[in-house]
Amino acid sequence: MLHWFIMIAGLVLSFILLVKGADFFVDGCVSIARLLRVPDLIIGLTIVAMGTSAPEAAVSISSAVSNPENAGITVGNLLGSNLLNILIILGISAVIVPISVQSSLLKKDFPLLLGSAIIVPLLFITGGMRGTRFGGFILLAMFIIFMVWTVFNANTSRKTAINVQEEQSQEKSLSVPKSIIYSIGGLAVVIGGGQLAVYCAKDIAHGIGISESLIGLTVVALGTSLPELITSVVSARKGKSDLALGNVIGSNLFNILMVMGLSMIIAPFDVTMKNVIDSLCVLAVSIMCFVFAATRKRIGRTEGAVFLLSYAVYLTYIIARDV
Repeated sequence: MLHWFIMIAGLVLSFILLVKGADFFVDGCVSIARLLRVPDLIIGLTIVAMGTSAPEAAVSISSAVSNPENAGITVGNLLGSNLLNILIILGISAVIVPISVQSSLLKKDFPLLLGSAIIVPLLFITGGMRGTRFGGFILLAMFIIFMVWTVFNANTSRKTAINVQEEQSQEKSLSVPKSIIYSIGGLAVVIGGGQLAVYCAKDIAHGIGISESLIGLTVVALGTSLPELITSVVSARKGKSDLALGNVIGSNLFNILMVMGLSMIIAPFDVTMKNVIDSLCVLAVSIMCFVFAATRKRIGRTEGAVFLLSYAVYLTYIIARDV
C-alpha cells in the first residue's frame, strides 16, 4: 500500500515539475529571443526543439553505442515520437489556442520536414530493409543544411525582430544571467520530471497487469515526449504559438535527421515492415499537417481535434498489431 502511495505521489510530483519547469524554460527562451533579436520561431526550431528532444537523443544514441544489435529498436521509438509530436502535442496546443503559421515556415521549414519524412522510407526500402551508414550520412547532411538555413534565417530576420522587440519593450524582460538560468534550469526540471513520470507510470502499469509491449507503446512513448508536450502547451497558453509550432517541427527534424542519422552511422541495423509502415504514417501525418497549415495559414481547434482523433486511430492500430 505504501509503495502504491509513493508511486502515485511521484507521478503527481512529476507533472508539477513538468509544468513549472516548462514555465521557466519558455520564459527563458523567449527572453533569449529578445536579447538576440531573433523571432520566437527561430528559437523554437533550434534551442527549444533540441532541448526537449534530449530524452529521445540520449536513449537512441546510447542504445546504438552500447548494444548495436538492438539499435533498430530506436527507429520505432523515433517514428512514434514524431507521430505523437504532431498529432498529440500540436493537436492539444491547437485546441487550447489556434496556431497561426508564418509564410516563411511554409516556404522553408515545412518542405524540409516533408523531405525528411519522404526520404526515410525510401532509404529503408532502397537499402534492402536496412538502415545503412550511407543513409545515415544523408540524414546528417540534411540536418546540417537545416541548421545552416536556420542560422541564415536568424541573421536575415534581425531587422524585423528589432521592430517586434520595440513593440515588446514594455513587457518585462529577464537579464542575461536569469535568461540562461531559466532556460537551462527549466529544461533540466522538465527532463527530470519526464523521467520520473515514466518510472512511476511504468511501475503502476506493471502493478495493474498491463503488458510490457503496451507500456512501451503508450507510457514510455508519451513519457519521452512530455518535454515537447508541456513546453508546447505552455507556449500556446502564453500566446507564443510560433514557439509551440517551431518546437514540434524542430523536434521532428532533430529526431529523424540528427538522432536517427547518427544511430545509423554508429550501428547499421535491420528494419521491419512495421518500421516502414510507421515511416509512411509519419509521411502521411506530415502532409496532413502541411495542408492544414497552408490552407488558412493557421491550425485551428478543428484541425487540432482531427489530429487527436487520428492519433486515437493510430494507437488502436499499433495496439491491435502488437497484441
